[in-house]
Amino acid sequence: MKKIIITLLSLICMLYTAHAQHRIDFSTNYAAGGRLLMCVDSSAQRVHYANTFPNQPNMSFNYLPEVNDVSIQIHFRPQENVQDYRYTILIDDKPIAVNRSIDVARLKELDRGDEEVLRYTSLGVFPIQGKTITTLIYSIERPLAIEKAVFYGKRVPKAQIDVIATRFPTERGVDYNRIIAPDEGRTFTFTEKEDELTIVKQTTNIDYLYYATIKDKETNKLIFESTSWLYGDYRNGENKLSPYVKISKSVFNKSGDYEIVIQPLIPWDNCVDCAISPEEIENYTSRYPLVITLDEESESKQGFNN
Repeated sequence: MKKIIITLLSLICMLYTAHAQHRIDFSTNYAAGGRLLMCVDSSAQRVHYANTFPNQPNMSFNYLPEVNDVSIQIHFRPQENVQDYRYTILIDDKPIAVNRSIDVARLKELDRGDEEVLRYTSLGVFPIQGKTITTLIYSIERPLAIEKAVFYGKRVPKAQIDVIATRFPTERGVDYNRIIAPDEGRTFTFTEKEDELTIVKQTTNIDYLYYATIKDKETNKLIFESTSWLYGDYRNGENKLSPYVKISKSVFNKSGDYEIVIQPLIPWDNCVDCAISPEEIENYTSRYPLVITLDEESESKQGFNN
C-alpha cells in the first residue's frame, strides 16, 4: 500500500511538470529564499521574491499573484553533503512529496563566474495560480533547522479585526469592553476610564505577513507599530489561537482622532515587472478610526512634563 501511495504522488508531480514545463522562462532566475531559486512563466508579472519577516528567521515568502507556473530549484555549495538533505512539498497544505532525498545523479553545476561552483537540481514545475506551495528543507544532521519557503499564488486578503477590546479597572481587578467583528471604518472610542487597548486579528495561515500601526490623524505620524503578534489569550470559533496586539494608554499623549491600520509587510518595490500605484496598495490596507478621550488632568501633566 505504501508503494502505491508513493507511486501516485510521483505521478501527480509528473503531471504538474508536464502541464507547465513548456511555459517556464528558464533564462531568468529569482531568489526564492534560503537555497532556493525559482523560474516563472514568460507571461508572469508581479514577482515579489524572497521576502522575510520579523520573528520568522528561516522562512521566505514569494508573492506571485499574476504567475501561472513556477519552477523551483535547490542549490548546494561544494562542501555540503547533498545526501543529508530532505525536502517536503505541499500544495494548499496537502503533501505531494514528503521527506524525499535529493537525487544526486541529477545534480548539475552552476558556474556564477566566481571561485565557487554550485550544484543544483529541480524540485519540480508547478501551476501556482490560485494556490499556495510550501517547501520544507532540512539536513538530517540538523533536523530542527528547517528552511521554509512559501510561494503564494493568490491575492493577499485584507486583514480583518475579530475583536477590539478596551480594559478598565474594577473592584476585583480588571474587565473588558469588547466589540465583536467590527466593520471596517467603524469608529471606536477609548475613554479616560480605560487603560489598555487590544486588537485581535482574524486568524489566517499568513498572520506573519501583516503588521499593525496606529496613526495620529492630526499630525499624520505613527505613534505605535508592531510587526509581530501575540498568541495565547484569544481563540476563534474554530478554537484556533488568534493573533493580537496590546496597546497601553500611555501611547496616546492627547485626546483626538487616531486610526488603526493593518497591512501586509511586503516591500512593494522588491518586485520584478511591477508598477504598483498607491491606490492599489491601499486595496491591501484595513483602516479603523479610533477616538481617544483622555481626562484633562492627565493631559495637563503630560503637557507640563514636555
